[in-house]
Amino acid sequence: MTSGALPGAGGPGRPPDLDAFWAATLAQLRDVPVDLRRTPRPAPSAGTVARDLEFRSWGGQPIRGYAITWEGTAPRPLVVHAHGYRSRAVPRLGWVRAGCHVLGFDVRGFGRSLAAVRAPAPAGWLLTGARRPETSVLRGAVCDYVRATEVAAALGVPTLRRVSHGVSLAGGLAMMAEAVAPHADLLVLGVPTFGWAEGRRLLVEAGSGAELASFLERHPEYPEDDLQAVLSYFDAALLAPRVGCPTVVGLGVVDRVVPRATVEAVVGRFRAPCEVMTFPVSHDAGPAMQAWDGFDERWLELAVDGVPAGFGQARPRAQRSAAASRTQFR
Repeated sequence: MTSGALPGAGGPGRPPDLDAFWAATLAQLRDVPVDLRRTPRPAPSAGTVARDLEFRSWGGQPIRGYAITWEGTAPRPLVVHAHGYRSRAVPRLGWVRAGCHVLGFDVRGFGRSLAAVRAPAPAGWLLTGARRPETSVLRGAVCDYVRATEVAAALGVPTLRRVSHGVSLAGGLAMMAEAVAPHADLLVLGVPTFGWAEGRRLLVEAGSGAELASFLERHPEYPEDDLQAVLSYFDAALLAPRVGCPTVVGLGVVDRVVPRATVEAVVGRFRAPCEVMTFPVSHDAGPAMQAWDGFDERWLELAVDGVPAGFGQARPRAQRSAAASRTQFR
């Protein structure tokens, strides 16, 4: 099924002007000069170059991040990432040691890009501008990810594979960005949020979904269907069929922030090759989260060695050690 409401869900379903909305959004983004500014920062190791970045995204807003790249002419994976809800992008030195160029950025309204949302909604980031899809903070946030991939390409580093990476908030944004503006050779999604907007309303117990539920409970006069209609323009499950590159997805059986069913709603609509890795929990601080080390090992393997024939047709094979991954570009 590629249109309409997802199984078991009521609500507005797929907006009839979804494609036109995103075409207009990207046209507006193209009219914004990148205005890329790079400031040197201490390199984490010999042979690498590190910079703080600032660039302009949708609406002309400034977005800030960092880049750590390798010197030399050897092509390496180029990974773009952001961060989770109420967080910021932290330099991923482990990915650099594994031989990757890495660019991370803070989504508008968070971290170093806090000022890019000038009037955040008191009820929570997700509610900012939520009366219309044209003003929703999610519209600019998806564009922030699209623009970050453009900035990564502008770095001019020898690139083996382009990898778009995201966990939770960043996972949803990375997926939607790839759907509306294809760029990646590999898409990496850990518990991507924003899948199945109607289901999130019923299942989510914490995070942005809980903020939404709390707002609606405190304001029964607010038409919930109107809000869900706006969020449907940013429903990762509705946009998933537009993703064309190989994708690896991690989900947790137990997750109060991004419930398993909302991730499965996204995965079930992929047309591109997709490999799913299932873990006992996600969005948790307990020892069971150590199992997610295998997720990093797997996607780094795919980034370094490429996507094998038959990808997505069977369960992931046994993972090699992280140490083996780190030797690829020494």
